[in-house]
Amino acid sequence: MNHFSDENLVKIWKSSFNLSNQAIYWLDIEGNLLFANKKALESLGYTLDELQNLKLWNVDANVNTKEKYLKALERFKNEEIDLSNIIQTIHKKKDGELFPVEVVSSFEQIDGKEYVISYAKDITYRLERTEKINLYFELINSSSDMIFLVDLENEKIEFANKIVCKELGYSLEELNNMKISDIREPVEGEQKINIPEVFEKLQKEKKLITLGIYKTKKGERISVETSLHIKEYLGKNFIIAISRDIGERVEIEKRKEELNKKLRRYNETLEKEVEKVKNELIEYENIMRKQSKMAAMGEIIENIAHQWRQPLSAISVLSSGMIIQNDADVLSKDELSLNLNKIHDQIQYLSKTIDDFRNFFKPDKKKSKFKVDKIIKESIKLIKSRFNALDIVFVKKLDSIDLYSYDNELLQVMLNIINNAVDELINKEYKRVIEIKCYVKGAYVVIKIKDNGGGVSEDIIDRIFEPYFTTKHNYHGTGIGLYMCQNIVGHLQGKIEVKNDILEYENQVFEGACFKIQIPLVLNEEKNER
Repeated sequence: MNHFSDENLVKIWKSSFNLSNQAIYWLDIEGNLLFANKKALESLGYTLDELQNLKLWNVDANVNTKEKYLKALERFKNEEIDLSNIIQTIHKKKDGELFPVEVVSSFEQIDGKEYVISYAKDITYRLERTEKINLYFELINSSSDMIFLVDLENEKIEFANKIVCKELGYSLEELNNMKISDIREPVEGEQKINIPEVFEKLQKEKKLITLGIYKTKKGERISVETSLHIKEYLGKNFIIAISRDIGERVEIEKRKEELNKKLRRYNETLEKEVEKVKNELIEYENIMRKQSKMAAMGEIIENIAHQWRQPLSAISVLSSGMIIQNDADVLSKDELSLNLNKIHDQIQYLSKTIDDFRNFFKPDKKKSKFKVDKIIKESIKLIKSRFNALDIVFVKKLDSIDLYSYDNELLQVMLNIINNAVDELINKEYKRVIEIKCYVKGAYVVIKIKDNGGGVSEDIIDRIFEPYFTTKHNYHGTGIGLYMCQNIVGHLQGKIEVKNDILEYENQVFEGACFKIQIPLVLNEEKNER
């Protein structure tokens, strides 16, 4: 048995060396590399013959000179370095590439000679992994979010980054002896959820976001939003919790809610004020509508007076003559009959005049179907006495159009605009002309009233529909006519606008104002509120 062991000892020794996953080197006290196993030769890229021609400082980048090697050996001999200890150094391959190794060496005497036996392990992967881990820890610790690692089974805090310790005032050692429920409490309200419920829900959903409050060592409270997910490691489940301080957001939400409450109260008050103002505006509009109507009525009455003056004068002359003739006993029966017939004709004229003006004084409460051209002609007739005295020519280009709306209100608009045109033409020395067109465009009737009075100044043309804005003297106008025209047309669901345009008449070109009115052919009852 001893003979077997002696003969096979070397074989067993060589086989063990070559099967080892660590590089094994033998070297003498002079630094000569005497032997290396298969792993060592693969690591360095040398053959055994090549390696045996090298010194230790040819493959060790740290101990890269004979002097350094001898100095290190001296330290070994003086027991300054424990050969059983693990040291790290750098080995250099045949192609010059460097790689880190972890070396365990022993100092041995064989046959009276001193040798060093070293086991070297390539730690490149381990160092890279360590660097990555250090980087990850650096990132975790530099995060502005609070990061916890919690044991799912017992709620114990296994790890917390630096910001946790800073914000909560605990050391990592203190936190390691605490449960997450020791520092966390739920928020009040619909989102209230305790730790057991959190863990139970997380196991079902795997990922979760919760709201909570962390209590600091000093008793302060921090509102947080936490993202949670489960990570399994070495057969155990851990929770990675990333919490961010939402105190500012919570404060903003509180302020927002307070502002919303104030806004709701303000809106309630505002609605009442708006309703009050609305009612005042309605009352104001009614007053202005009456004022406009009264102003127009005044002009109508003036026209009635003009048209009645001559018939009344004739009746007065005839009646006075008959009285004188009767007193002188010279009134014949034929002359009496003739004069009475004349008086009757004049009375009929007066009656017809009243009929012409009657519709304007009627309250207009119901929509009706009427001819637009008839309303335009009637408005011209109602102010006939005014333009006859001024020798104003009316050019009418009127299509026969049926309109379902408020005829009296349209009549009032036409009277206002025509009267404004007449006022502008009073002081003109040339031929005075008012042109009125009426035609259908789509679902609307379009009415254009154009005069040759020189137009409206560009400085004020944008203001002429404003209430109480007038270019006339106070005794000539109130400034509510065009404003009310705009309101009435709006009530008729239409629009009115004005611009300066040219008017051609008898081969002459004049400048003047052009009012354009658009009204729907049929008034929409749902939109119209009186």
